[in-house]
Amino acid sequence: MECLYSPHLTSESTIIILDSDESKHAKVLRLREHDQVLLSSGSGILAKAQIMEINLGIYTLAIEEVRHNAHELSFRFGIALPLLSSRDRMEYIIEKLTELGITDIYPIISDRVQVHSFDMERFNAKAIAAMKQSKRSILPTLHALGQFDSLQGIATTYSTVIMGDIHGNTAFPKEEQLSKNNGILLCIGPEGGFSEQELTLLRSFSNIFPIRLGHSRLRAETAALALAAISSIHFE
Repeated sequence: MECLYSPHLTSESTIIILDSDESKHAKVLRLREHDQVLLSSGSGILAKAQIMEINLGIYTLAIEEVRHNAHELSFRFGIALPLLSSRDRMEYIIEKLTELGITDIYPIISDRVQVHSFDMERFNAKAIAAMKQSKRSILPTLHALGQFDSLQGIATTYSTVIMGDIHGNTAFPKEEQLSKNNGILLCIGPEGGFSEQELTLLRSFSNIFPIRLGHSRLRAETAALALAAISSIHFE
Protein backbone atom coordinates (compact mmCIF):
# COMPACT_ATOMS: atom_id res chain seq x y z
CA MET A 1 0.00 0.00 0.00
CA GLU A 2 1.44 3.36 -1.03
CA CYS A 3 1.94 6.10 1.54
CA LEU A 4 1.13 9.76 0.87
CA TYR A 5 1.71 12.90 2.96
CA SER A 6 -0.63 15.59 4.23
CA PRO A 7 0.35 17.87 7.12
CA HIS A 8 -3.36 18.78 7.42
CA LEU A 9 -4.29 15.29 8.66
CA THR A 10 -5.56 15.24 12.27
CA SER A 11 -7.21 12.70 14.53
CA GLU A 12 -10.61 14.19 13.66
CA SER A 13 -10.12 14.30 9.87
CA THR A 14 -12.70 12.52 7.75
CA ILE A 15 -11.83 14.02 4.34
CA ILE A 16 -8.41 15.17 3.12
CA ILE A 17 -7.71 17.01 -0.14
CA LEU A 18 -4.10 16.57 -1.19
CA ASP A 19 -2.15 19.60 -2.33
CA SER A 20 -1.04 19.85 -5.95
CA ASP A 21 2.46 18.43 -5.40
CA GLU A 22 1.22 15.40 -3.49
CA SER A 23 -1.56 14.88 -6.03
CA LYS A 24 1.08 14.81 -8.76
CA HIS A 25 2.94 12.18 -6.77
CA ALA A 26 -0.23 10.12 -6.46
CA LYS A 27 -0.69 10.37 -10.24
CA VAL A 28 2.89 9.19 -10.84
CA LEU A 29 2.08 6.18 -8.64
CA ARG A 30 -0.94 5.56 -10.92
CA LEU A 31 -3.35 5.67 -8.01
CA ARG A 32 -7.01 5.67 -9.02
CA GLU A 33 -10.39 6.23 -7.44
CA HIS A 34 -11.29 3.62 -4.79
CA ASP A 35 -7.63 2.64 -4.26
CA GLN A 36 -6.60 2.36 -0.62
CA VAL A 37 -3.54 4.21 0.62
CA LEU A 38 -1.78 5.20 3.81
CA LEU A 39 -1.63 8.89 4.69
CA SER A 40 0.98 10.33 7.05
CA SER A 41 0.64 13.65 8.83
CA GLY A 42 4.36 13.83 9.64
CA SER A 43 3.35 14.76 13.19
CA GLY A 44 2.51 11.32 14.55
CA ILE A 45 -0.66 10.28 12.74
CA LEU A 46 -0.87 7.52 10.13
CA ALA A 47 -4.26 6.91 8.52
CA LYS A 48 -5.73 4.32 6.25
CA ALA A 49 -7.67 6.08 3.50
CA GLN A 50 -9.51 5.51 0.25
CA ILE A 51 -9.33 7.74 -2.81
CA MET A 52 -12.83 9.18 -3.23
CA GLU A 53 -12.35 11.45 -6.19
CA ILE A 54 -9.80 12.76 -8.66
CA ASN A 55 -10.91 16.11 -10.04
CA LEU A 56 -8.67 18.19 -12.31
CA GLY A 57 -5.69 16.24 -11.03
CA ILE A 58 -6.44 16.87 -7.35
CA TYR A 59 -7.01 13.84 -5.12
CA THR A 60 -9.66 13.71 -2.37
CA LEU A 61 -9.31 10.98 0.27
CA ALA A 62 -11.77 9.54 2.77
CA ILE A 63 -10.16 8.65 6.11
CA GLU A 64 -11.12 5.18 7.32
CA GLU A 65 -8.81 4.48 10.28
CA VAL A 66 -6.32 6.52 12.29
CA ARG A 67 -3.29 5.32 14.25
CA HIS A 68 -0.95 7.34 16.46
CA ASN A 69 2.86 7.09 16.34
CA ALA A 70 2.68 4.12 14.00
CA HIS A 71 6.02 2.61 12.96
CA GLU A 72 7.90 4.85 15.41
CA LEU A 73 10.43 4.27 18.18
CA SER A 74 9.30 4.83 21.76
CA PHE A 75 11.75 7.69 22.40
CA ARG A 76 12.95 10.97 20.90
CA PHE A 77 15.92 10.18 18.69
CA GLY A 78 18.12 13.08 17.57
CA ILE A 79 21.43 13.39 15.76
CA ALA A 80 23.98 16.19 15.55
CA LEU A 81 25.11 16.02 11.94
CA PRO A 82 28.14 17.96 10.66
CA LEU A 83 27.66 19.18 7.10
CA LEU A 84 29.20 17.00 4.41
CA SER A 85 31.04 18.47 1.42
CA SER A 86 28.92 16.52 -1.08
CA ARG A 87 25.24 17.47 -1.40
CA ASP A 88 24.45 14.01 -2.76
CA ARG A 89 25.95 12.35 0.31
CA MET A 90 24.11 14.79 2.57
CA GLU A 91 20.82 13.91 0.87
CA TYR A 92 21.59 10.22 1.20
CA ILE A 93 22.32 10.40 4.91
CA ILE A 94 19.13 12.38 5.63
CA GLU A 95 17.06 9.84 3.69
CA LYS A 96 18.56 6.87 5.53
CA LEU A 97 18.41 8.49 8.97
CA THR A 98 14.72 9.13 8.36
CA GLU A 99 14.21 5.47 7.51
CA LEU A 100 16.01 4.49 10.73
CA GLY A 101 13.64 6.46 12.96
CA ILE A 102 15.51 9.70 13.67
CA THR A 103 13.14 12.41 14.91
CA ASP A 104 15.45 15.45 15.05
CA ILE A 105 18.39 16.41 12.81
CA TYR A 106 20.72 19.19 14.01
CA PRO A 107 23.04 20.28 11.17
CA ILE A 108 26.18 21.81 12.61
CA ILE A 109 29.32 23.58 11.46
CA SER A 110 32.43 22.27 13.20
CA ASP A 111 36.09 23.20 12.70
CA ARG A 112 36.74 20.81 9.81
CA VAL A 113 33.47 21.26 7.94
CA GLN A 114 34.14 22.49 4.40
CA VAL A 115 30.70 23.89 3.50
CA HIS A 116 28.68 26.43 5.43
CA SER A 117 25.21 26.36 3.84
CA PHE A 118 22.25 24.04 4.31
CA ASP A 119 19.48 23.77 1.70
CA MET A 120 16.61 23.33 4.16
CA GLU A 121 13.85 23.07 1.53
CA ARG A 122 15.64 20.46 -0.58
CA PHE A 123 16.75 18.31 2.36
CA ASN A 124 13.28 18.48 3.92
CA ALA A 125 11.82 17.20 0.63
CA LYS A 126 14.22 14.24 0.81
CA ALA A 127 13.10 13.53 4.38
CA ILE A 128 9.44 13.61 3.31
CA ALA A 129 10.12 11.13 0.51
CA ALA A 130 11.95 8.81 2.92
CA MET A 131 9.17 9.11 5.50
CA LYS A 132 6.61 8.00 2.91
CA GLN A 133 8.84 5.19 1.65
CA SER A 134 9.27 3.80 5.17
CA LYS A 135 5.60 4.50 6.09
CA ARG A 136 6.47 6.54 9.14
CA SER A 137 4.01 8.78 10.93
CA ILE A 138 6.63 11.33 12.05
CA LEU A 139 8.65 13.57 9.76
CA PRO A 140 12.06 14.35 11.30
CA THR A 141 12.51 17.97 12.29
CA LEU A 142 15.37 19.63 10.42
CA HIS A 143 16.63 22.25 12.83
CA ALA A 144 18.34 25.46 11.79
CA LEU A 145 22.03 25.27 10.96
CA GLY A 146 24.08 25.87 14.10
CA GLN A 147 27.65 26.28 15.23
CA PHE A 148 29.42 23.50 17.08
CA ASP A 149 29.10 25.30 20.43
CA SER A 150 25.30 25.00 20.20
CA LEU A 151 25.67 21.27 20.93
CA GLN A 152 26.23 22.02 24.59
CA GLY A 153 22.73 23.43 24.93
CA ILE A 154 21.13 20.79 22.69
CA ALA A 155 22.71 17.98 24.73
CA THR A 156 21.07 19.20 27.93
CA THR A 157 17.62 18.51 26.45
CA TYR A 158 18.41 14.79 26.02
CA SER A 159 18.94 12.10 28.66
CA THR A 160 21.93 10.52 26.93
CA VAL A 161 24.38 11.55 24.21
CA ILE A 162 25.96 8.70 22.24
CA MET A 163 29.17 9.73 20.48
CA GLY A 164 30.94 7.71 17.82
CA ASP A 165 34.53 7.53 19.04
CA ILE A 166 37.29 5.23 17.81
CA HIS A 167 38.66 5.26 21.39
CA GLY A 168 35.24 4.68 22.99
CA ASN A 169 33.57 1.68 24.60
CA THR A 170 33.22 -1.46 22.52
CA ALA A 171 29.58 -2.03 23.54
CA PHE A 172 26.69 -0.50 25.45
CA PRO A 173 26.37 -1.48 29.13
CA LYS A 174 24.62 -4.81 29.65
CA GLU A 175 22.44 -3.32 32.35
CA GLU A 176 20.23 -0.36 31.50
CA GLN A 177 22.53 2.35 32.80
CA LEU A 178 21.81 4.88 30.07
CA SER A 179 18.46 6.66 30.30
CA LYS A 180 16.25 7.31 27.27
CA ASN A 181 13.49 9.13 29.20
CA ASN A 182 14.18 12.49 27.53
CA GLY A 183 15.56 10.98 24.37
CA ILE A 184 18.84 9.87 22.86
CA LEU A 185 21.10 12.26 20.93
CA LEU A 186 23.71 10.83 18.55
CA CYS A 187 26.87 12.72 17.69
CA ILE A 188 29.35 11.94 14.93
CA GLY A 189 32.41 13.75 13.67
CA PRO A 190 32.70 15.52 10.32
CA GLU A 191 34.94 14.55 7.42
CA GLY A 192 38.39 14.68 9.01
CA GLY A 193 36.99 14.18 12.50
CA PHE A 194 36.43 16.55 15.40
CA SER A 195 39.27 18.82 16.46
CA GLU A 196 40.93 18.18 19.82
CA GLN A 197 39.20 21.25 21.26
CA GLU A 198 35.82 19.94 20.12
CA LEU A 199 36.52 16.49 21.54
CA THR A 200 37.46 18.03 24.87
CA LEU A 201 34.14 19.87 25.00
CA LEU A 202 32.13 16.78 24.03
CA ARG A 203 33.85 14.58 26.60
CA SER A 204 33.00 17.12 29.30
CA PHE A 205 29.27 16.48 28.86
CA SER A 206 27.98 14.67 31.95
CA ASN A 207 25.53 12.57 29.91
CA ILE A 208 27.86 11.49 27.09
CA PHE A 209 28.71 7.87 26.28
CA PRO A 210 31.42 7.29 23.64
CA ILE A 211 31.18 4.07 21.65
CA ARG A 212 33.55 2.54 19.12
CA LEU A 213 32.07 1.49 15.78
CA GLY A 214 34.52 -1.23 14.85
CA HIS A 215 38.26 -1.13 14.27
CA SER A 216 38.45 1.04 11.15
CA ARG A 217 37.86 4.74 10.65
CA LEU A 218 34.46 5.23 9.01
CA ARG A 219 33.20 7.88 6.63
CA ALA A 220 30.85 10.33 8.33
CA GLU A 221 27.70 8.96 6.68
CA THR A 222 28.67 5.35 7.45
CA ALA A 223 29.29 6.22 11.09
CA ALA A 224 25.97 8.06 11.37
CA LEU A 225 23.95 5.18 9.96
CA ALA A 226 25.80 2.54 11.97
CA LEU A 227 25.35 4.51 15.19
CA ALA A 228 21.66 5.12 14.47
CA ALA A 229 21.02 1.45 13.71
CA ILE A 230 22.73 -0.03 16.77
CA SER A 231 21.36 2.65 19.12
CA SER A 232 17.77 2.17 17.96
CA ILE A 233 18.04 -1.58 18.54
CA HIS A 234 19.70 -1.22 21.95
CA PHE A 235 17.35 1.39 23.39
CA GLU A 236 14.13 0.05 21.92
